[in-house]
Amino acid sequence: MLDFIRFLGYLNWQIVRKTIAQTISKRLSGLSAEMAFNAMLGFFPAIITVLTAISLFENSVATTLGDLAIRFADIIPKQVWNLLINFTEEVKVSQGKSWFSLSFIAAIWIISGVIGSAINAIDNINQVPSTKRRPFWKNKIIAILLTIGTIFLLITACFLLIIGDLLLRIALQQNWGQLLLLTWKIFSIITIFAIVIITLSTIYQIQQQRKKQQNSEEKNIVITIIIGVGIIFVQLVYSIFIFVQSLIVNFNVEQTLSTFLVSIWRLLSFPMGLGIVAFAFAFIYYFGCSCRPPRTPLMPGAILAAIFWAIVSAAFRYYVSHVGVYNKVYGALGTAIVLLLWLYLSSLVMLLGEQLNVTVGKEIAENKNQERLESK
Repeated sequence: MLDFIRFLGYLNWQIVRKTIAQTISKRLSGLSAEMAFNAMLGFFPAIITVLTAISLFENSVATTLGDLAIRFADIIPKQVWNLLINFTEEVKVSQGKSWFSLSFIAAIWIISGVIGSAINAIDNINQVPSTKRRPFWKNKIIAILLTIGTIFLLITACFLLIIGDLLLRIALQQNWGQLLLLTWKIFSIITIFAIVIITLSTIYQIQQQRKKQQNSEEKNIVITIIIGVGIIFVQLVYSIFIFVQSLIVNFNVEQTLSTFLVSIWRLLSFPMGLGIVAFAFAFIYYFGCSCRPPRTPLMPGAILAAIFWAIVSAAFRYYVSHVGVYNKVYGALGTAIVLLLWLYLSSLVMLLGEQLNVTVGKEIAENKNQERLESK
């Protein structure tokens, strides 16, 4: 958390200019186009692969994955979303399909082309010398492993969401009215006992302080006042207890709390989805680089890239829906063009996240070296 806050402290106009300059000089737009082309080829095999993978588990994983995907329906271009839904409905994945089937292995091989392009781009961003870069065969193996790892990351995230749904269902099944009444009773009893103890303790202290004094009448008056104040506080707490108890009984607290919990869970679903995207980006950043420089930030750039990806996707969706005329210009190819452009923007945003990590990492290292020299 502190590293992320420190990272944000370095985000200024100078860093933005350096990042843009590095993006241009390292041809990240061209590398993004290469990734988008490979992603276009691997888009539908990727869907088949994910469906094949989740078919090995119980149906709740598939349902959770669908619920998670729906959270992104408002930011993904409408044409792409409709294409995805239609293709998913047409694909019927058999529950008994082998994990090592020929079609599954072929799909993994095709999808790994996207990761392979990303690896080359990440090496370029980190300025890894050609002598330290992996050979083609090792690069391909790493790309395949990263592809499988990303799928497992997605399935693991689905299991975590299933646990969250289970806890939510358990919470909704509880008798919240009785639980609140019991909690309020315990709290009221503890408060009354505390008032009694404080009153007795105060009386004892007064008696100890006035032992040497002969004026017992004044002491009795003070003790009487303290006892009266204690009784008033006890009556006040009891009145508040009766009032709150009537509120809990008369109002539909269970329904209110259930609605509140469901709203909170739905509100957290989208940030959790972005968190999965950020972890996937960081996963590729870390394991994709042939020789990652030490102390280079990782998660900050991935988190910002995931957030920026959501913003760019939503903006592109709005543009396509209200301004773009792809279907009129390209006809039946309009949806494919929109998909290709969206994959291109997504690839560019992912690479920009790593470029931001590298730029800010160099700035942090330069500042530390300068501070070290000044201290000497």
